[in-house]
Amino acid sequence: MMFPDFPHTNKQGVSYLSAKEVLQYLNDYADHFNIHPFVKLRHHVKKISPMGTQWKIEVIELEANREHTYMFDAVIVCNGHNSKPRFAKIKGIEYFKGRQLHSHNYREAEVFRGLRTLVVGAGPSGLDMTFELATVTDTVVLSHHTDYASKVGFPPKVILKPDLDRVTPDGSVMFKDGSLMEFDLIIHCTGYLYTYPFLAKECDITVEDNYVSPLYKSVININHPTMAFLAILKHTPTFYVTDLQVRYFLHTFCNPSLLPSKQEMEAELLSKEHLKAEKGLRKCDYHMVGDDNVEYIDELCKPVGMTPIPSILLRIYFHGYERIFSDFKNFRYNFYRITDQDKFTVVDLREITAKPLEKIHSNPSCNAVQH
Repeated sequence: MMFPDFPHTNKQGVSYLSAKEVLQYLNDYADHFNIHPFVKLRHHVKKISPMGTQWKIEVIELEANREHTYMFDAVIVCNGHNSKPRFAKIKGIEYFKGRQLHSHNYREAEVFRGLRTLVVGAGPSGLDMTFELATVTDTVVLSHHTDYASKVGFPPKVILKPDLDRVTPDGSVMFKDGSLMEFDLIIHCTGYLYTYPFLAKECDITVEDNYVSPLYKSVININHPTMAFLAILKHTPTFYVTDLQVRYFLHTFCNPSLLPSKQEMEAELLSKEHLKAEKGLRKCDYHMVGDDNVEYIDELCKPVGMTPIPSILLRIYFHGYERIFSDFKNFRYNFYRITDQDKFTVVDLREITAKPLEKIHSNPSCNAVQH
């Protein structure tokens, strides 16, 4: 959770930051680089359309309810992929008599005290909420199809179940194992949908089965190379990779000859799609990077002469990501220290007293890492 040109000022001896701390970091970044004057908040982008070699941007100024039109030479689409909730498709869901909620709208467990709760999905959000809800309810059921949920070490109140089969006419939920249970609440921890309602058809971008295409290097609109998309990838060190994506796009925008021909870009994209399909990936998983992070970062950096992410940071990222699923209950107690350019150590914060922790930060040869 850090851009390479602006180190964290966090001195609390933790590697895992809260949402508030990440927000503060972004605000500090904007202050430091004087970005605020260039940002128009409370504006709704109504439509983006290609106009010759430029882009027409139609915007609504919300507070004044006025429409404005701007012309730009380039567009970077940065609306991310965590805004439009994706709900599980459950046969017979119309029979369910309780309340449904997506993790996007979850704020705290207390408001659900005493409710018979079903959590659908065992990603990080699903695991987080299952732990929290177990503190305020008698029973929490987690429906999943993973091979790691059974190893997480949930409290006794948590019951693990396979995928849902359907909701029966009396409102009960049936699972794939044939068991039936009744619930007051279903929380869908089932991810999000990529959505670009502001892009005109002429932008030539499609979203099919939650896969955005055609993008070269997962960044550049092949049909209109002066349009870029940032941070649509998953399972990657987002802040660092997004920084590289921006720099890559700026290099190619200022020097278009760095890009291959449209036909070459299309051929490379098609080849990568075939490779993912051969690995058994569903189209909706094509934006997941995972083990291909090193290769992807090199593909961004080498053509334009950028310095890649230090390998030690990638190793820490992979270690931390693995820890989420191997020891979800305790991974946030891990404190990462870089001891040299090739090595890092992991310390359990519960085993450190205040005095030794102070020594860690007073040692200039040790760098703390924040996720």
